[in-house]
Amino acid sequence: MATPTWGFNGGHLGPTLRAERDDSFDVLQLRAAERLRPSPAVPARLAEDTGLELPEADGSVRGRHFELLRSGIDGRPMAMDRVDETVTRGTAEVWTLRNGGDMTHNFHVHDVQSRVLDVDGKRPEPALRGRKDTVAAATGSTVRIALRFDGPSDPDIPYLYHCHLLSHEDEGMTGQFVVVEKGQRAGEVPDHAGH
Repeated sequence: MATPTWGFNGGHLGPTLRAERDDSFDVLQLRAAERLRPSPAVPARLAEDTGLELPEADGSVRGRHFELLRSGIDGRPMAMDRVDETVTRGTAEVWTLRNGGDMTHNFHVHDVQSRVLDVDGKRPEPALRGRKDTVAAATGSTVRIALRFDGPSDPDIPYLYHCHLLSHEDEGMTGQFVVVEKGQRAGEVPDHAGH
């Protein structure tokens, strides 16, 4: 008799059936002590996000739109020899993420932290109001994030933005952007042939 478990089934995380043979192995065992120390009390007031280090929408110089599909971002699978976006160092932008796919996509942008401006046009819930380096875009939702690009610039060495689910990333849900100095253009991506 097959036992239902959770795992990858055809590239999707979800219920699968495992045959009677048990091919599992123990990785970690946690044992609680018979008597535990009491936990400290939760503070009456938690720290507030001052927003000083994160960009706002009104400080952005440009908006970009990304359609998140398993076939690729904006319908294009990742290409190592292509720069998809060029951003100027020291500027802030608003990126709109639209999930037109069939499952949640965890969108991650390298070398920046972002602020979630809104989810489906509504103010984000408290858990989404701090610094983020990855944001979940649920099926059918639209998430707007503000980002500021203060990291190192190099017109020839791209950063990535991608779905943070490994199987989606492997299927091509990844794009590349370069950060350039004001007035500079994107260069040429290094040849990765044979690497």
